[in-house]
Amino acid sequence: MNAPISIGTSTIPDVLLDKLQNDLQTLQRDGLLFNIDIDRVGNITFLDCRLQGQQEQYLETFKAYLANSLADIIIGEWEQRIIRKIVRQNFYYYSEEEKRIILKKAREILNPAAFSSYHIQQRKEKILLRILDYLELHQELILEGFINFRLKDYQQELEDIVNSAVDEFLLEKEYQEFIRLLKYFVDIQEPRVDDVKIVFRENGKFNLLDQENKPLQHESLEGIMLDLQEADANYEDLLISALITLAPRRVELHLEKGAAGGDTTKTIRNVFGSRVYHCPGCQLCKG
Repeated sequence: MNAPISIGTSTIPDVLLDKLQNDLQTLQRDGLLFNIDIDRVGNITFLDCRLQGQQEQYLETFKAYLANSLADIIIGEWEQRIIRKIVRQNFYYYSEEEKRIILKKAREILNPAAFSSYHIQQRKEKILLRILDYLELHQELILEGFINFRLKDYQQELEDIVNSAVDEFLLEKEYQEFIRLLKYFVDIQEPRVDDVKIVFRENGKFNLLDQENKPLQHESLEGIMLDLQEADANYEDLLISALITLAPRRVELHLEKGAAGGDTTKTIRNVFGSRVYHCPGCQLCKG
């Protein structure tokens, strides 16, 4: 009789048993009979998986099915456990709400919406090959030990993803603080002009116009306009500075065809809120 391949776990024995039984049903339908016996040693439950009778020629196929099931379990059951553990241990000083946000960002980085199945399959294939290599030399595999000692590079990949999620979280937090301060500066100022029209150009520059569509003239803008002449001028920063200085009652956004307002228009909307009007298309937008 074939020696069993024993798969042990102290964490999810029921999940493991259900997964193996369901996945191996395909083999049973193809005439490969197997047994799964349950054995408990301390806090570890072993599932002894064995082909019945003289079916040694199918042993590699049997191992491949087992490896596929185990890879699915690691991706489906352990991946999120590992990520939560990394956040809990490495970033314990964040509040529960902040940890929740970091976890959400980590999941989005790990499985980008448009390519989720592709990324999952890539990770699964690496793990599956590692399991197959292990089963070539061993008859017993304890899931927790295998993950901790044989998949360190996989765990490092997940830790790198969590670190990226934390970086994103901190950048967003800094941005929100930046927006809060700008809104404060705008709210405490008396508006210096009623209406400012901003025309974003395809070349990445912009024009500030008054209510009559003429170049905006204001004494408080003289220094900013000089800065705009510099070759290395940061147009977004200078535009935001001009708007904060003027604190207009109304801000009109006009985008020339091919212009990318992007983050700049997002910042303007966040700071000025209901004062912002986004033009759906006019002569100014046509250039």
